[in-house]
Amino acid sequence: MSILPSRNQLAAVALGGWFAAVSLLGAGLLARHVVALPAPASDEGLARSLRQFRGADGPQTWLAVHVLYAECRCSQRIATHLLATQRPAGWHEVVLWVGNATPSPQLERHFDVRRIEREELSRLGIEAAPLLVALDSNDRVRYSGGYSNRKQGSVVADLTILESARREAHVAALPLFGCAVGDRLKRYFGALPSGEKT
Repeated sequence: MSILPSRNQLAAVALGGWFAAVSLLGAGLLARHVVALPAPASDEGLARSLRQFRGADGPQTWLAVHVLYAECRCSQRIATHLLATQRPAGWHEVVLWVGNATPSPQLERHFDVRRIEREELSRLGIEAAPLLVALDSNDRVRYSGGYSNRKQGSVVADLTILESARREAHVAALPLFGCAVGDRLKRYFGALPSGEKT
C-alpha cells in the first residue's frame, strides 16, 4: 500500500493553498481601500493640541481644522471641495497640509494653510487624513472624524457637520476613509498587499 499522496489529494491541497492566498490578498486590498482609519478621540488632549491654530480672533470664533495629506487622492478631493463650496460664516478654517507636494495657490488664498510635518501631526495625535475636527469657541471638540459615510462618497458632509456642531454638544463621527499619515499606520498598511494608490 502506497503512503504517497494521490494526484487528487495533491490537487486538493494545491487548490486549498491557492484559495487561501487569494483570500489573504483580497482581504489586504479590502483593508487598504474600505476599512475606516482611526480618528483622534474628541477629548481635551485633542482640543489642547489644536487650539494653537486659532486665528487672530482667538476664542471668539469656532475653529474647523481640515487635515489634508498631499499624497492622498481623498485629501485632494476634499481640497477641491473646499474651494468649490460657500464656506460657513463664524468659523476660522485651518488646513493642516502634510506631505511633499505644495498646496495649490487657490487653497492658500482662501484658507489659513499651515504646512506641517508628519512627525508633528503624530504628536498632535493625528495618524490619518483627510480629517475634520471642529472646536467651539470654548475649545471643546464638537466633531472629530471623516467627511463622508463611504470611501470616496459622492456627498462630502463638512458643511452639514459644521452646522450640526453649532447645535449639538457632540456630532457623531463619520468614518475616516483616506490615507495613513503616521508611521504606525503606514507600517501596518505597508505590510498589506497593495493595489492602486489611495
